[in-house]
Amino acid sequence: MRYVLALIAVFVTGSIGYVLSNDYVSERSQQATYYQTMQVANDKARMEYLMKTGAGRTGINWATIKTDKPVSLDELTGQYQLIKRTKEEYTMHTRTYTTTDSKGHSTTHMETYWTWDYAGSESKQSENVFIDGVKTKSSKIDLPTKDLKLKKKMFNNKITYGIFFKHEGWISGNDYYTDSYTRYSYEYTPVITKYTIFANLKNKQILPLKNESMIETYDKSVSQVKNQYNQTARNAKKSYIIVVVISIVVGLVVIFTYDRLQFDDLN
Repeated sequence: MRYVLALIAVFVTGSIGYVLSNDYVSERSQQATYYQTMQVANDKARMEYLMKTGAGRTGINWATIKTDKPVSLDELTGQYQLIKRTKEEYTMHTRTYTTTDSKGHSTTHMETYWTWDYAGSESKQSENVFIDGVKTKSSKIDLPTKDLKLKKKMFNNKITYGIFFKHEGWISGNDYYTDSYTRYSYEYTPVITKYTIFANLKNKQILPLKNESMIETYDKSVSQVKNQYNQTARNAKKSYIIVVVISIVVGLVVIFTYDRLQFDDLN
């Protein structure tokens, strides 16, 4: 009987583990294979050849990505592929809380506190970028942004209109304060940058991979990204082995528990 119970326990836990982990392992293995079998372009000439031959899925090492029509915001002197200004307002809030004294009497209190709250944003982005010389819509590539480290010289001190008129505010950290209750921060993508990308090369175009809405960018080499996906697949297989081991352990626990209960009944 104990072996029957053990087999049932192993079957139940193993089945659950199989259902939960098999799809995950399969998906990660397919993903690793998908990236491992891609073509690789280490320079512009190789990329152009792969594009000419319609190579399809390709990892391009450290592609140069730039725009010929940079954008800027009125108050800034710099130019960017993308620039975003975010506004925050220092806002007062109230909340109530209750305390109870040693005699069980409850008292309700009102507390006032202040936080910097999001109050809108504005951004500008170049319509197109050139990936190693190939014109591509900016909206089709996932370019990371960075926080703009503000300095006084970055601002246009000749501006005579709008919220930054005469720049009567001040810089603190990465924020520009127009007054004690309003501040602005900035994110940007440089005019020229380099990223490893994974894309579909065909019809003289650089396009997103199948089932992706944007061209992927990585701050790693093609081989590093492939190794990353391979490691994820290996970890998934290890997790499956762990599930199998747990199933065996559960079976052994059932056998041990059954023997213990039988022994207790005899006594």
